[in-house]
Amino acid sequence: MARHPIIALSRLRNIQGQGEFLKVSEAFPYNEDLRSVMVSPVLTCRPEDTPMSVIKKMANAGVSCIVVVDDEDRPAGIMTERDVLKHLAQEDCDMGSTRVSDCMSPRLVTLSPGDSIYRALSTLNLRGIKHLPLVEGGKVAGIVTMRQLLKLRYPEPIMFIERIAEAGDAAALRAIKEDLPQLAAMKFGTGRGAYDVVTMLSLINQDIHRRAFELILLRLGDPPAPCCLFLTGSHGRLENLLSTDQDHGLIIADSPDGQTQYSEYYMELTGAFSGMLDDIGYPTCPGYIMSMNPTWRKSLSEWKQQIRYWLDAQVLNLARFLTVLFDSTPIYGDTPLFHEMMDFAFEELGKHHEALRVLHEEESRHRAPIGIFGQFIVEKSDGHRGELDVKKSGLQMLVEAVRILSLLHRIRETSTLKRITALVEGGFVHPDEGEYFEASFRELMRFALSSQVEKHIMGQKIDTYINPRGLSPREKEILRHSFRSVSLLQDLTAGKFGELVI
Repeated sequence: MARHPIIALSRLRNIQGQGEFLKVSEAFPYNEDLRSVMVSPVLTCRPEDTPMSVIKKMANAGVSCIVVVDDEDRPAGIMTERDVLKHLAQEDCDMGSTRVSDCMSPRLVTLSPGDSIYRALSTLNLRGIKHLPLVEGGKVAGIVTMRQLLKLRYPEPIMFIERIAEAGDAAALRAIKEDLPQLAAMKFGTGRGAYDVVTMLSLINQDIHRRAFELILLRLGDPPAPCCLFLTGSHGRLENLLSTDQDHGLIIADSPDGQTQYSEYYMELTGAFSGMLDDIGYPTCPGYIMSMNPTWRKSLSEWKQQIRYWLDAQVLNLARFLTVLFDSTPIYGDTPLFHEMMDFAFEELGKHHEALRVLHEEESRHRAPIGIFGQFIVEKSDGHRGELDVKKSGLQMLVEAVRILSLLHRIRETSTLKRITALVEGGFVHPDEGEYFEASFRELMRFALSSQVEKHIMGQKIDTYINPRGLSPREKEILRHSFRSVSLLQDLTAGKFGELVI
């Protein structure tokens, strides 16, 4: 447990005082958990209650809906003022014998408190509803409403949600994706935080993937068995920049008959999905991390066998496999399949500390491009002479080191900033260190996105190379501090593994 920071506070204060870059207000908290905005406790009633008694209860509470729960407080439906009025309008309505179960909407749409505000906006808009109960542990934990979320005054998510929902083919989804660089340029140019813009891009990309999968299912028909599509890499961490390829996998529910008879369906499903993503503008993954690859398309029991084998045999690409696995998030289908797979993965990882050392050894081969005297180490070959790749040479290293520390301490978060927060809250990283690393992550993200936006505007190939000579003195100093923080984080990670007994 880190009790003292490994950095000088003057260095931290220096990077914080370089301008307003680190404290840019987020215009829309895309990835903020609904827990932070939900109303709780939630007004509830029983199916056997009378509508009139419940209406009085709603009036006293000043709400327009009530969640109906069973004897074990599990959600059974929702009743709104409109539901009651519709029932009253029926000719054969007898309010004396009517019960809430006669008026309520039993097909309850829910999310969890851990879902994002963006996801809630998407669900409310696509389902045409105004109230969204949040369920945790099988019970109602809170509720959010469309009116409540629209107070955030941000129209772009709704616009993209509607366009994606209406898209009927790859061409329509490609047109949406092609608008993302311009949207990023506009929001970034008006002073929005780079991380806010990147989160926005990531959530829209997730929606595009989800819609593409739905379109394939509409063509092929429902899967023979429940399945869950998950994304990984920057998609899973919600850290997409403007150029990203495919990274996804599929989990299929086990059945008594096995999965052999379903193999052709899932082969066609995942092949068509990858093909559509390629048409939309997400290139196939160079490492073949795609659900069309049998390694990343398995039944739940086969996934468990594969994960155990990876760890027991210490396979050649173990570091790559673990990186992909633990940066994953489910986006479509039967999510309990995903959570059971990850529960098993964390359990197995706990038996194999040596696997974390493999990850550390892989990460420690790379160092930030800054010399001992603070000079930038730039490319000397043609093509990018005098430049450095701020993503691969800084941002990616910070992400890797934070991931390793998080897995070492069994932290389940996938987002880099949430992992840093969890490390600080768990007492594994000093708060000053955590603040320093978070600030550097945001700055490196800003440099990377800025490079991509500028090249998009100039009609050049989008990448994350920058030329330090073109930066202002203040920007150079911020970049130096950010790279130094990467080195400090790598040293901290190395120190943790020095304490780890294998």
